Amino acid sequence: MRRKAMAYLLAVLSGALIFSSLGYLAWQYWGAKKTNAAQEQEREQIVQDFVQLGLEYSQKGDLYAALDAFNVAIAANPDHAPQAYYYRALLYNQMERYEDALADLDKALEQEPHFPQAYAARGALYLTLDRPASAVEDLKRAIELGLTDDPTVYLNLGLAYFHLDIYDAAEANFRKALELDPNMAAAHFNLGTLYLKKGDDKAALEHLNKAIELDPNFAASYFNRAMALANLGRTEEAIQDLEKFLLMPITHNAQLQAQALLERLRQGKAVDPTQ
Repeated sequence: MRRKAMAYLLAVLSGALIFSSLGYLAWQYWGAKKTNAAQEQEREQIVQDFVQLGLEYSQKGDLYAALDAFNVAIAANPDHAPQAYYYRALLYNQMERYEDALADLDKALEQEPHFPQAYAARGALYLTLDRPASAVEDLKRAIELGLTDDPTVYLNLGLAYFHLDIYDAAEANFRKALELDPNMAAAHFNLGTLYLKKGDDKAALEHLNKAIELDPNFAASYFNRAMALANLGRTEEAIQDLEKFLLMPITHNAQLQAQALLERLRQGKAVDPTQ
């Protein structure tokens, strides 16, 4: 009987030890989980704080201080910092470090696949890198994800279609940009350029006039308007536009093109169709 009682007591004690061990392990697990959660929250806070600091430096024009801040934000939580990657990409783009910008936008979208602003930024970057088909895909995705009120997205989508020679889609998107912002000089310029390409010089002139009215320093508008004016037989006005264009900050190649066209017009020759 005593042996049986002793065996029972040992069984109870063994059970108590087992439950105590499990309780200790559970305490350790939840304690570690709580610690990990606190650490994760702290990392997220560092990311947010340094992203905000980077934005403040960017607004002040201190790009390198902004870059340092975004670097700290990413280092704090490299596997979950899509906003930091996105803003650093915008900064890299501003610095003309296009491949770095593309890598960061890829990373941002890998971590947050439903990030319309990142798709829009990558679409614009693809235009810079002369990849219009990829630009179309990303810009359409940005719109699908709800970025429907930004005229720049439609402007860039129109440019991508224009570079792919899909003119009807380009026109539709330029018009959508103007629907959202009737005073968008770049949209008027590109729509005018599209009509010039299609041979509708009167429609081209209408939008190029508006582009210059909205932004008198938009150099390319003067060259394209000169082309439309020359095609319409308004040679003296075309010459005046080219003279203005040549006084503006333009590339060497643009200068050579304008001088060649100006010379033709002064000699009474027709516009070179290859211009």
